[in-house]
Amino acid sequence: MFTPRGVGNPPAVRRDHERDQCRSARVDPGADRFPPGPRLFDAVLLDRDGTLVEDVPYNGDPEKVRPLPGAREALDRLRAAGLRLAVVTNQSGLARGFFTADQLRRVNARVEELLGPFDSWQICPHGEPDGCACRKPAPGLVHAAAAALGTTPRRCVLVGDIGADMIAAGAAGAAAVMVPTPATRPAEVAAAPRVVADLPAAVTEILDRMALVAGPAPTRRRGRVLVVRSDAAGDVLVTGPGIRAVAAGADRVVL
Repeated sequence: MFTPRGVGNPPAVRRDHERDQCRSARVDPGADRFPPGPRLFDAVLLDRDGTLVEDVPYNGDPEKVRPLPGAREALDRLRAAGLRLAVVTNQSGLARGFFTADQLRRVNARVEELLGPFDSWQICPHGEPDGCACRKPAPGLVHAAAAALGTTPRRCVLVGDIGADMIAAGAAGAAAVMVPTPATRPAEVAAAPRVVADLPAAVTEILDRMALVAGPAPTRRRGRVLVVRSDAAGDVLVTGPGIRAVAAGADRVVL
């Protein structure tokens, strides 16, 4: 049902390389991290063609891979936030003979070279007449990606450019965000659960949703804090709320 490692997939990438990937885009690896506690998403699943890179029909040439504007920086923000990333892509050109498994593998390796490592690649190599369970809009790729990332579809969000991506996410129980292209049908845009202009906007949407669930970062305890006020008795009343705010993050307050 799913292509095994080695058929169209780039080599596995070590997770300890992520800090270097973040640094290459001048992103603080901790800038978007969320405090311990409830998390809305564990992973982001991304369509390849039209979402991460320019859509070149049945592309088997690594030299034709062109990342969409802002894609690398947007993905690095997700990595910095501790989210796992997977590519979920239909590649029926393999079944149709437009490219070989080795060509597909080299194209995907070029995508990683330009956009950084992904934690999982889930590829459907079948054509529509095959009736497989993995070709989007079927939910198979979403289920497989969630399992490979050690989570469930309900803790994933899928970003794609056509209705099949949105349907696959919904059928699996995952959230979805559409980044339409000129080729996206108006009816698909109208039916999408959420539509944004591009991948950077989709990443902002995802991180904003997570921030709402995570809440503010915990206040770091600061030990003993000295607070100095003016002499007037009225100042005690006026500065009371400020002193309470300081006390909330201190072990002891000396006034």
